[in-house]
Amino acid sequence: MRYTEIDLQIEDIMWFGIDLNGYIFSCTTAGTANVPEFVCKSKEQTEFLADYFIEKLEKTTAETLETSYIDNPLMNDAVLLAQKGVFVFDAVTNNIEHNGEYGKIVSPKTPIQYVALPDDIKKLLQDHIVPVDAAKEKYICVKHAYEKD
Repeated sequence: MRYTEIDLQIEDIMWFGIDLNGYIFSCTTAGTANVPEFVCKSKEQTEFLADYFIEKLEKTTAETLETSYIDNPLMNDAVLLAQKGVFVFDAVTNNIEHNGEYGKIVSPKTPIQYVALPDDIKKLLQDHIVPVDAAKEKYICVKHAYEKD
């Protein structure tokens, strides 16, 4: 099933991408940030990937907070993902200059790379390449799937 434009406005979607260095990053939309087409095309695939990274992938490293820690479920998942090697970005909701973008909230000390993932996960992620450097960028922006050209 596809994410509709309405779904994107009312759901807090966690999606995963691969940066230019082959590192994995996650973004959480908060119903406000841009969402790429590869996320919208399949709710099931997006949810499967989130379940894999949160529930099944093992911890391998420590995390570095890029923002102050807030005790809530998103931040708990963000820290957990960073401990598994994933860079974590969240929708920017309090900065007009970066509206629609994602800001980095947690980084892994040692990032996991796409090539280290199981083949079934690599297959699902193969078209999730985003031209950013997750290790260096504080903010990232993606083209919105429903943006009119």
